[in-house]
Amino acid sequence: MNAPLHQEIPHSVLNDAQALEHASAQWDNDILARLQEYIRVPAKSPGFDAAWAEHGHIETVLRSAADWVQAQKVAGLRLEIVRIDGRTPVLFFELDATRPDSTQTVLMYGHLDKQPEFTGWRNDLGPWTPKYEDGKLYGRGGADDGYAVYASIAAVQALKAQGVPHPRIVGLIETCEESGSYDLLPYVDALRPRLGDVALVVCLDSGAGNYDQLWLTT
Repeated sequence: MNAPLHQEIPHSVLNDAQALEHASAQWDNDILARLQEYIRVPAKSPGFDAAWAEHGHIETVLRSAADWVQAQKVAGLRLEIVRIDGRTPVLFFELDATRPDSTQTVLMYGHLDKQPEFTGWRNDLGPWTPKYEDGKLYGRGGADDGYAVYASIAAVQALKAQGVPHPRIVGLIETCEESGSYDLLPYVDALRPRLGDVALVVCLDSGAGNYDQLWLTT
């Protein structure tokens, strides 16, 4: 990292309480339902579904996420599904910085492929049957890692709702992570000219000490 990008958004500019209220309302009124739809699709990673392309489940969740992002109509955001023959596709979006003197980029990463079903589910739960109970959403992939693209865009929208300046932002959402991300580096190489000078990577796929806050991990 060459410069502290967080200094581009000083606390005196961003109203934290307003941002939390904005994101929480969007989550409760829209994103939660999208995640429930996502859980219903058995979009298993290629390491667990050799016929992933024929089954079409990864394509389904990728297009669903892309359609949602497009529907948000974030000013200036450009999005596409990028494909390399023989590899799982990725979702890529980019948003220019609000200030012309901001030259570095924040990369937001996540994935949409899932672990397989496994066993040990409670009798009233299942991998492809979403259930929202006591503030928790159960089902395969909701926390690992279906929320990532929604959280990324919701964060951008929270900034824009307050007119807060931001650096250049790109998003790279892959579909091979649970198989070891063997398709990721070819996409990084292919997209390198468009990634720009990446100074910060936000990896929306990690553990947490509790469920009351986001955790910063290294």
